[in-house]
Amino acid sequence: MLTIRAVPPRDENSLLAAYHGGLRAHWAAPERALSQGLARMGRGGWSPAERMLLSDAVRRSGLSMRDRKGLHRLLNPAAFPFIANPLKNKQLFATVAAQADLPIAPCCDPVAQDLAEWLGRETDIIAKPSFRSKGQGVERYQRQGATWRGAAGPISDGALRARLAELWREGGVIQRRLPTHAALEALSPGALPTLRVVTCLDESGAPEACDLALRLSAGGARPVDNFNAGNLVLGIDTQGTCMAAWRGGAIQPTAHERHPATGERIVGTSVPDLAEAIALALRAHKAFAAGFTVIGWDVGLTRDGPMLIEGNWNPGTDILQLVNGQGVSDTRLGALYRHHLERLPIARWRGAQVVEWDRRGR
Repeated sequence: MLTIRAVPPRDENSLLAAYHGGLRAHWAAPERALSQGLARMGRGGWSPAERMLLSDAVRRSGLSMRDRKGLHRLLNPAAFPFIANPLKNKQLFATVAAQADLPIAPCCDPVAQDLAEWLGRETDIIAKPSFRSKGQGVERYQRQGATWRGAAGPISDGALRARLAELWREGGVIQRRLPTHAALEALSPGALPTLRVVTCLDESGAPEACDLALRLSAGGARPVDNFNAGNLVLGIDTQGTCMAAWRGGAIQPTAHERHPATGERIVGTSVPDLAEAIALALRAHKAFAAGFTVIGWDVGLTRDGPMLIEGNWNPGTDILQLVNGQGVSDTRLGALYRHHLERLPIARWRGAQVVEWDRRGR
C-alpha cells in the first residue's frame, strides 16, 4: 500500500491549508510539481464514495480519506514500520495493553501456553489476523459438543488448533469473544458493539477525547460491527443517548431510528458505561502516546464493563463527519490538528514524501 500526498494549488478550509501549506512550504519545486500533477489526475481529495456519503457543506470543511492518511502519517511518526507499531501489530498491542493494566479480552499465546488446554475452557472465540483493518479476516468459532463451528461450517478441534496456530505465527491474535452489554443486545445482534473514541494530545500534551461514534452490528454472519461491512454507526448527544443510526455497505447510506433487523428503538437509548469507556480511552492513549498524537480507540461495551479492543493510528474521519454533520476542520479535533501541524519539526515536513510505501517490515 501507498501513502499519496496529492496537493492542489488551493484549499477549501483551514485544516487543509495547514496541512497542504506546510507541505508546499517545505517541499522542493519538483516535489510540489509532482504532487499537483497527482491532484490534477484525481489522486487526492474526495473519492466518489465519500461524495455520496457526505454533503457538499460537510466536505467543504471536511477531511478526505486520502488527505487524512498523509496527515496522520505526519502526526503519528511511530506508525511505520507496521511490525513495530502497537496500533497495527495486534500481538504487540496486547502486550503493551497488558503491561499498562488495561482491560482487554482474555487471549491465548500458543508459545507461552497450551492452546488445546486454553480451548478446552472456551466456548466462543474470535480469531483476528494482524496488520488488517475494517474487520477484514476476523473469524468467530463457537463450540458445538466435541467440535467447533465457524463461518464455513463445522471444524474439528484439531483442525481449529492448526488454523489458530498458523494465524498466531502470522501475527494474529486469539481471544475469548466478549458478551455484549445487556442494554445493547437487541441493538447489536451478531457482534460486540464498540464505541469509537478519538483522542488527541491537547495543547499541554495530555490526551483529550475529541469525538465519539457508536458502532452496532446490523445482524448477519460476520462477527464485526464495521460501517463498511454494512453495519450501523451513530452519534451520541450531550445527554449520552443514541442519535439516528446510519447503515453502511450500500451506495447511499440510510438513516434508521429503529434497528433494521430487530426493530428495537435506537434513538434515545442511553449508551451504557459511556463515561467509563471514554476514561479508558484516555488511559490507553497515555500508555501508547510515544510517537502517536492522535488515536482512534475501539472500546467494547460488554457485560463486564468497557474493554479495550484496539487502537487505530489512522482513525477514519468519514463516519465522524457523517454522524456529526460537520467537517473535521470546524471541530475541536480540527483545532488540535492545526495546533500540532503548526508546531511540527521542519525535519518531519521535509521527510514527508509525495509517495511513500506503507512499510510492514523494518
